[in-house]
Amino acid sequence: MNLPMNPLSNPRAGQLTPELFLGLDLGKERDHTVLALCERRWQLGEWSAARHDHARRPVLVLRDLVRLPLNTAYTQVPQVIKNVFTRHEAVSPYAVSVKTARAVVVDAGGVGGGVLDIIREAQHGRYLPSLRLVPVFTSSGHEPGLTATGCYTVPKRDLLTAVRAAVEARSIVVPRRLQLASELFRELSGFRQSGLSTAKHDDLAMALCLAVWWATRHEKELLVAPSPAFTGETRLA
Repeated sequence: MNLPMNPLSNPRAGQLTPELFLGLDLGKERDHTVLALCERRWQLGEWSAARHDHARRPVLVLRDLVRLPLNTAYTQVPQVIKNVFTRHEAVSPYAVSVKTARAVVVDAGGVGGGVLDIIREAQHGRYLPSLRLVPVFTSSGHEPGLTATGCYTVPKRDLLTAVRAAVEARSIVVPRRLQLASELFRELSGFRQSGLSTAKHDDLAMALCLAVWWATRHEKELLVAPSPAFTGETRLA
């Protein structure tokens, strides 16, 4: 059960500010372009009389999965990004308009450089909402890094490890009613420890991995298992 809360009436309103992480896995000729939108929320635990507040821990809720048709023009990507954010804000549980932190984590390999330029052009024209653009090169190496141009190089294994760690910490909520959720589960189950996949496609899983990887870098508590204060029915703020 979700518990809508008014940030203006809560002393911890700053912590309740929504944070959105959008993973963008760019398709090629035989693969789809996929967007996975995660929202950082707060799971409420037991009430503490000493603190006059509930215990709380961050969790990620997968809000949207969008798979574009094959051969969709990359010039349409900014419009799709805008639509995803707009659709999410339309169903926000918050009672008032609040500032939202947004990050778009983009697969920068292959055609990624050109698509990043298209997105940046839309940003400069103020077509897109305020967001942080995070370019990522997935590699087969063993060590992550950062290029001189500000692009992260991340072993594919590390992206998968971030999702596995968040799952083990019970920090990811994937509503089964979400369209494409069953296909996402199949893709995730097809990955091996090495990063190789036995599934026919992995675009849904990789979009989620990009979003979760950046979110867990930003919010280390997502990798911490819940304490005994978080038992029983899951409640989100």
